[in-house]
Amino acid sequence: MSKVVISPVQTSRDQKVFINLPWTIYKNDPNWVPPLKMAIKDQLNPKHPFYETGEVQSFLATKDKEPIGRIMAINPIAYNKFHESSVGFFGFYECTASMEASKALFEAVENWCKDKGLTQMMGPFNLSSNYECGLLVEGFNDPPQVMMTYNPKYYMKHLDENQYTKAKDLLAYDVDYPVTMPEIIVKIAARAEKKNKITYRYLDKKDFEGEVDRMLDIYNDAWEKNWAFVPMTEKEFRHTAKDLKTVVDERLVVFAEVDGEAAGFIVGLADLNQVFKQIPNGSLFPTGLYKLLTFKKRVNRMRVPTMGVKKKFRKLGLETLLYRKCQLNAEEAGIYRKCEASWILEDNPDMNKPLIRMGFDPYKTYRIYEKNLT
Repeated sequence: MSKVVISPVQTSRDQKVFINLPWTIYKNDPNWVPPLKMAIKDQLNPKHPFYETGEVQSFLATKDKEPIGRIMAINPIAYNKFHESSVGFFGFYECTASMEASKALFEAVENWCKDKGLTQMMGPFNLSSNYECGLLVEGFNDPPQVMMTYNPKYYMKHLDENQYTKAKDLLAYDVDYPVTMPEIIVKIAARAEKKNKITYRYLDKKDFEGEVDRMLDIYNDAWEKNWAFVPMTEKEFRHTAKDLKTVVDERLVVFAEVDGEAAGFIVGLADLNQVFKQIPNGSLFPTGLYKLLTFKKRVNRMRVPTMGVKKKFRKLGLETLLYRKCQLNAEEAGIYRKCEASWILEDNPDMNKPLIRMGFDPYKTYRIYEKNLT
């Protein structure tokens, strides 16, 4: 009987196999959303800004010369410096149900990380927590929203069999629009806005670079040493923003200003996965580009992936105010029927409690796993 063969991704042909493998794994799964191949190629491109502060090695699993699995080993140098840790990540994991292949893939990434002097594994992170991350463990009956992961249920067994245990769960919340905010929240919002001279405005696409500057300023001030968080470099932040410029709905990106100073922002994204679902080959050509550029005709869901408030404005309740303003803007747009807020750390009451009060329900759970390598 033939054995599973693990080989490092070294050539452009290897990389093509690595990128195309999910089309084999998910060919009969109605909830899988094909990614844009050009977006995956960008993430794997050595010129991507992530690789200035991290190094990786990808692996393929084959049997009888047929690809049946893939994985990436990641040495997150910036993360380890920020957290004073010695952690290796794994990401981009895809595999058939073969436990033999799964064990061989994880052995490959663990050995690579050990060779780098790393003493612990965490994942999945498709590069870092600033990108797609987490293994779906609850909520398999619905396609993922934009920039969220999806996987077969049997991946949980793969992680268990490879001695990975839960490190942290990430929650995704869902609400239907229109939503009636509790009267108490409406009153508190009105009082806070008046007392603190809070005003709001949309993203100004004509001043996109300036808006990114303001977001970066808030971003650098807002995030502390949250679990698994690692700051993006300015180059990485701008690279991500540039990718979204063409397709962002400016009504869903809201700045809050206090006495004229940018104090916080919230980003809502149209669920472009509803468009990608209509592009089964993952290519923008010949018709995918048109579908992407006319996304407002093709989506009825949105996702809130990020929000930031400067430290000195934290006690004003801006987080709830920004969610409310984004919700009102989305309802005024008239095309959004559902909103997902994700992801939220399971043990973050400052975010979980307000979302529940605003009518959001936790409907999906993603898990980050860990394993001690010593």
